[in-house]
Amino acid sequence: MVEIACEYVIAPRKTLRLELLFSNDPISFFGGVNAADGKVADYRHGSYQQSMSDKAFAFPFGKGSSGAGLVLMEMMRLKTAPAAIINIRTDPVILTGPLISRHYYEQILPVINMNEQNYARLANMKEIELFATGTVLNAFTNNP
Repeated sequence: MVEIACEYVIAPRKTLRLELLFSNDPISFFGGVNAADGKVADYRHGSYQQSMSDKAFAFPFGKGSSGAGLVLMEMMRLKTAPAAIINIRTDPVILTGPLISRHYYEQILPVINMNEQNYARLANMKEIELFATGTVLNAFTNNP
């Protein structure tokens, strides 16, 4: 287990242990993700055809469309959204989806930011543990 410093932009309500889908590639949720099944649809992305549903999806930052927040909201409604988002820098447009979903759907999609060095430490990790309070997450290289 490795403890990694982070900032919880939106914290989970309780401790969560999640499978991690890590990428060094930025992503556009509008056109880059299939909201119906939660899979990466952009063939140029390193996580192409992998599902982010119910996983912590780590990508450095978003790119592209102002519709990203709407796609995330739709994914939350369809229950295909990631269980958490980890970024170096969360784009405000992406953040609108989790913020509005918290209000309208009463669903929490944790959003975590961390510096580039700590983000790089996630590259070989398989699972993460998030907390309702604090400034760290735990990362694991293999399943328990």
